[in-house]
Amino acid sequence: MDWYYRTITFLPEYRNNEAIAAKCIKELHRFNYKYETRSIGVSFPLWGQETVGRKITFVSTNKMELDFLISRRYFVQMTKLGYFSISTTQTVPDDCSYVLFKRAHSIDKGTSAGRARELKRLERRALERGEIFDPMAYSKTTSHAFQSYHSLEEDSSSGNKFRLNIQMKERSGTVDTGTFSSYGLGNTDNSLQVVPLI
Repeated sequence: MDWYYRTITFLPEYRNNEAIAAKCIKELHRFNYKYETRSIGVSFPLWGQETVGRKITFVSTNKMELDFLISRRYFVQMTKLGYFSISTTQTVPDDCSYVLFKRAHSIDKGTSAGRARELKRLERRALERGEIFDPMAYSKTTSHAFQSYHSLEEDSSSGNKFRLNIQMKERSGTVDTGTFSSYGLGNTDNSLQVVPLI
């Protein structure tokens, strides 16, 4: 099975790579829901400790869907305005290394906002059971250690903002399900789909 890719390079000298990457992923998310597909993944070839890098690569085994995604108005307009340079569709070389870009939900739970959401949920459940809620009984003073990750801010369909925490994991071999999450990440319900680091 051949993999195809298209790389978008962010051109402005002064830019917020995470904000631009979040917008690109949001376009992929909309595309996936509109056309009921999950065949396109994302890769960040310049991923580093400080930033996701100035490139995002969309990869897929379905060349037609990949080209259709890139033809969306957002990508066309950003290219016309000189903010993006988008490669032509190419086949991933055989000697390419593969990695996993996954959403890390556990990071959300370790933040103060995550703990506040958990307390709110626990309070609602206690009230539904007719109990008095004591938040002190649930206070947590644990510390969390997370591997390197990048946090992209997204807007949900309900208009609420949330963080999409992404981690890169090195993996040997490939998993050829060709199925990704709606955000193009490798952790779907049943698999950890790797992508070419290209």
